[in-house]
Amino acid sequence: MKRLLCALVLTFTGAAQAAAPALPGLGAELDKTSVSGLSSGAFMTSQFFVAYSDIMVGAGVIAGGPYLCAMSYPSNTFLQNATTTCMNPLTASTAPPAEHLLTLAKGYASKGEIADLGNLKNDRLYVFSGKSDKVVSTLVVNQTVAFYKAAGVPDDAIRYDTSVNAGHAIVTDAPKDTSCDVTAPPFINDCDFEQSTRIIEQIYPGSKGPAATEPKAVAFDQREFIKSSNTSMSDTAYYYAPKACLEGKHCPVHVVLHGCLQGDKVIGDKYYNGTGYNQMADANDIIMLYPQVQPSQLSPFNPQGCWDFWGYSSPDSTTPDFYSRNAPQIKAIYQMVERLASAPTNTSEVGQ
Repeated sequence: MKRLLCALVLTFTGAAQAAAPALPGLGAELDKTSVSGLSSGAFMTSQFFVAYSDIMVGAGVIAGGPYLCAMSYPSNTFLQNATTTCMNPLTASTAPPAEHLLTLAKGYASKGEIADLGNLKNDRLYVFSGKSDKVVSTLVVNQTVAFYKAAGVPDDAIRYDTSVNAGHAIVTDAPKDTSCDVTAPPFINDCDFEQSTRIIEQIYPGSKGPAATEPKAVAFDQREFIKSSNTSMSDTAYYYAPKACLEGKHCPVHVVLHGCLQGDKVIGDKYYNGTGYNQMADANDIIMLYPQVQPSQLSPFNPQGCWDFWGYSSPDSTTPDFYSRNAPQIKAIYQMVERLASAPTNTSEVGQ
């Protein structure tokens, strides 16, 4: 019995020691935050971007629909909208109705559930839809652009690319990755350019091209930011901070949101270390933040590890809150950004 108790104590101690360190404060520039993502990460990109537009300067949406897409048609459930209207509507007339969704958004803004939509008028956007993407069609992504234009984002502040014969994936310039026109795990495709470069260049004009470095993101304990049992968020997430940002420079934060089946529990470090964001961080002194979601089979039912854009993280499925500042995932991500913007932690204790 004593031997068993000792083993249990050692196991618990080892688990505690293995826990990732806390996310540090780095004195980041909160009001220069931006965000990008693929697929469910792109839907979450719009949710986080709109909900906290008061701190945002731009967003990158790769194969994602407009804000509130799961509310497109009241005759459908949120899940039905998410899996049909927001993916592959049959015609343009059954695609997400951007003007209607903007009207809903204005209502949420008037109640203080999201930031004032007027903040969007000064922001910059990169939007992408691959010609071979059969998961989220261009009909849907068109409405993402329509939403932001209707919200007041100027045409010349939006770079919308539908010219590449890409499958459903984030794009790289790495021959080791999947062929450009294929849709297959890990949904990282070689199309002869780095999409992360184009996103950062669009959001932050004057950005330099990627550094010739091989930086690796650092793990941190994501649990302290999770206030609900239904988030499907992982215990561990990642960030990368260039040397200057660790040594006192006030750097912006770019939040990077993986798609379904792309969290570290599924594909390891391929997204947070293999898509070129860290090289852009080094070249431009930007902190990269990589929140993580993992597959879950029960409570919530999220078998593909997708970000929540239809309501699985809400206890009440009839009136889910997946789009506001108080939505469990959105609030957690904001608190991570807020931590990075807090007074600097002793950076001698922060690994690279």
